[in-house]
Amino acid sequence: MRSSHTPNKHLLLAFSSNLKHPGLKTGLGGVNMATTLASGYVTLLKTSIGSGILSFPYLFKTYGILTGIALTVISGFFSVLGLILYAICSQELGRTATLSRLATESMPYTRMIVDFSVFLKCFGVALSYLIITRQLLPVLIETIFGVSMLSDPNISLLAFISCIGPFTYFNRLDRLKYTSLCGVVAIVVVVVATLYRYEHTPVTTTSGIEYLVPLSYAWMGGFGKFVFSFTCHQNIFAIHSEMEDNSLPRMKRLIYMVASSAAVIYISFGVLNYLLYGEAVKDNVLENYPNDILASVVRGLYIVVMGVSYPLQVNPCRSHLINIISPSQKPGEKFLRFVVTTAIIISTCLLAVSGMGLGIIYSVIGATASTFMCLIFPALFYFNANITKPRGLVILSYVGFLFGVFVFSASVFSIILHNI
Repeated sequence: MRSSHTPNKHLLLAFSSNLKHPGLKTGLGGVNMATTLASGYVTLLKTSIGSGILSFPYLFKTYGILTGIALTVISGFFSVLGLILYAICSQELGRTATLSRLATESMPYTRMIVDFSVFLKCFGVALSYLIITRQLLPVLIETIFGVSMLSDPNISLLAFISCIGPFTYFNRLDRLKYTSLCGVVAIVVVVVATLYRYEHTPVTTTSGIEYLVPLSYAWMGGFGKFVFSFTCHQNIFAIHSEMEDNSLPRMKRLIYMVASSAAVIYISFGVLNYLLYGEAVKDNVLENYPNDILASVVRGLYIVVMGVSYPLQVNPCRSHLINIISPSQKPGEKFLRFVVTTAIIISTCLLAVSGMGLGIIYSVIGATASTFMCLIFPALFYFNANITKPRGLVILSYVGFLFGVFVFSASVFSIILHNI
């Protein structure tokens, strides 16, 4: 009898070791763990930095340089806190952890809300990428090639989606690491180009620079945009699943690297462009750029950023939409993934050509989905987790939760105020 149980015991030990050992390439369910720290960093940073960076110069105009920097740091800090809380909860669930499963285990009645929040956030951000591309690509084509059929916004958008569409069908984020790297490099070059313009290009509009702006109702609508810009939480679970070494110290190191890099890029881009254009700066700062060679390079690079960012939003958008429409369906089912991905692409394209504005997307997504994902859900799930909780982290979680409630309330009030 004893010998008959030995193989089962060894099998269980092997599975247990497979889940915990960082050097193994597969785990339960055949999860591939080939993602390195560098790959995870690039993917998560590119998920965080997207269309939100364009609004930072205007945010510095709204709040002033010093206040804007302070709010960027505060939002980044609480974003880090949310990511760490998710990482802690993921350690308890193993490599198969997802945001939906975490909700099911911790607070089952919130699972549908969680899935819808992630879907709404990712769908809205993916839509914003297509809207920006539809605005920038025709201008770039006309500048380089003159007026042609491709300079029509709708045709250029169709050509754009034809190029990036195949990447959206990938199931693993690790397969997007090279496109993500291209996006990160493009963002860095855009910031360097902004610095070059600031140093070498004569600028006529430099008036109205404010370092501290008095408190006003205009402040309320921008809090959600700061949080929106640090939202990469929907992909932390996929990174945790695919990382070779997904121990908590390793995950914390990854989170610190991503958040600090994003904050430096946001502050640099925001301050430099605000100093360039002053009170004339627009919500989409690329609209301030003249039609010269440097501006064409920046627009071209930013289109690259939009192209590599779109699949990173479609991936979790698809997963959580599948959870909503078919909770019992396995997420890996190929045909369902194909149908849902195609539906997301078509619907975002149709909304982009309808003329929907970026402002409403930033306001609604930043006020609702991003705030819940970054600030409110992490604290709630951590409070309900059956783990040892250090007092300091509990206190910070309460503060982060209250900050999330404040951002949500202020942003919603601002939306209502501007639509009355």
